[in-house]
Amino acid sequence: MPYSDGTLERLLQALGDMRARIDGHVRPVEKQVIQAEVERLRNLSEQQKSILNDCLMGIDRTILDCQSQMDEYRQRHSELAVLNERLACLGAEPVPMPDHLPAETLGDLILARVQGLRVDGKI
Repeated sequence: MPYSDGTLERLLQALGDMRARIDGHVRPVEKQVIQAEVERLRNLSEQQKSILNDCLMGIDRTILDCQSQMDEYRQRHSELAVLNERLACLGAEPVPMPDHLPAETLGDLILARVQGLRVDGKI
C-alpha cells in the first residue's frame, strides 16, 4: 500500500524527532564518557610525570654522591701516597697505588668511567 505524501512526511518527521530525542540522550552520555577518559588519561599522565621526576631526583642524588665519592677518593689517594713515602723512607716496599683519577671535574670522570665500562662490555 503506497503512502501518501502527508503520511510519508509525518513518518519522516517522527523519525527525525526520535533521532533528536535519542541524540539528546546519547550526547550527554557520550560527553560524560569522553570527560571520564580525559580525566583518566590526565591522572595517568600525572602519575607517569611523578615517576619520571622521582627518577631524575634519584639520578641527581647519585651524581651528588659521585661528587662526594670522587672527593673522598682523591683524599684517600693522597693519604696513601704520603704513607707510601713514609714506608719508602723506612726502607719498606710501598703499597701498590690504585689508579689516580685523571679527570679534574665530575663530568669528565663520569664520561671516562662510562667509556671504561663500554670498553669492558658492561654497558
